[in-house]
Amino acid sequence: PATENVEMDDPNEGLGDLIEDEAEEEEAAVNELALSGPSYTGLENLTKENNDDGSYFYEDMTEDGITIITNICAANSQSDGQSPDAYAENFVCAMVDNDAKIIDSKGDEKLSPELTYPTYRIHWESGSNEDSRQAAGVVVLTDNFTYYYGYECPLDYYEENEEFYESELDEVKLIDLSELGAGSPDGASDAGEDSGDNAGDNAYGALYLDKVNELSSEGLADQFALEYIDEDEIPELIASDSEGSFDHENAFIFTIYNGEVTELASVIAGVDGGSLDFAQGANLIHVSGSAAGMRDVFSQIKDGKLEEVFTAEASSMDDDAGYSVDGKEVKEEEYYEQINGFVEGYGPMTRIDYEGLYEINYKYEDGYGYFEQDSADNYSSLDEITKDLK
Repeated sequence: PATENVEMDDPNEGLGDLIEDEAEEEEAAVNELALSGPSYTGLENLTKENNDDGSYFYEDMTEDGITIITNICAANSQSDGQSPDAYAENFVCAMVDNDAKIIDSKGDEKLSPELTYPTYRIHWESGSNEDSRQAAGVVVLTDNFTYYYGYECPLDYYEENEEFYESELDEVKLIDLSELGAGSPDGASDAGEDSGDNAGDNAYGALYLDKVNELSSEGLADQFALEYIDEDEIPELIASDSEGSFDHENAFIFTIYNGEVTELASVIAGVDGGSLDFAQGANLIHVSGSAAGMRDVFSQIKDGKLEEVFTAEASSMDDDAGYSVDGKEVKEEEYYEQINGFVEGYGPMTRIDYEGLYEINYKYEDGYGYFEQDSADNYSSLDEITKDLK
């Protein structure tokens, strides 16, 4: 008995402490964390399991049908004397894929200190012949629960995707679900990716759903996405009008601050060079456009608002155009050079266009620069975003 070695005159003495200790143990056995990865659009959910103890199992497939993203949380089952690295490998074989064969496994020197728990980067294969698959993932060992987040694809496609998978795993974060008001993650890209596309059961889901319905009813937007722009665990809401209407704003970015949805930026994309872009995870938003020339404003999200960090302006005055950067006059070549110097540290950006979410890069050649548009991702429809936010 737990009280066997306790000396006391009153048989009930110390019972309160014992009950409290047992309650603490019970509370500690309820999962309150989830692994969050980068956000994606157009995912198809394959598996969705939530358990009473907060553990979960999610699988999502990318729109091209090639990559499966898996996010798992399960109660620890490490046996006495079993080393953490051996347990991490066994977890993959037992919980992720019963046919998994470990290729290599090592402690993750980047994520272990960032997540403050032992983290292992594991590569494995499964299946045979045309069904062969290869995967990369991370296993995180906390006191009471074990977490896995990883990417897998057919063996023939793995080499071309390997670099992408590894870089995405570098961005994995361990988030506190209670701070989001979430009981469990919804989707591997959600809180296992508190993701872009699957918002799941969370505090921001209901708030964004109200905003989505408002935009839809007012005819301002009919396609949407959730994207992580800044570095917190709550995604920003992207909205666009598929008609490309030019009589009202047709590209929007919203965030949540102090429990309310706030508009960060909106433009009439396509009019007077107007565009609205963002850099995923880099806390950078770019607004361009001007009726008399061009104005490029780069800002960061701070306290629910945008704070300008770099501004470049080119006035259109026939042969007497003027150029300035952060309010200081510069020559034309220096104007483009400084824009390039600023944006190159952020990598590709995403443009909110009525035809899709386009990847854009700043192309700088021969003293001149411009944003070059590349491939596009699809938005979620009203029905799809409503389902995700619920």
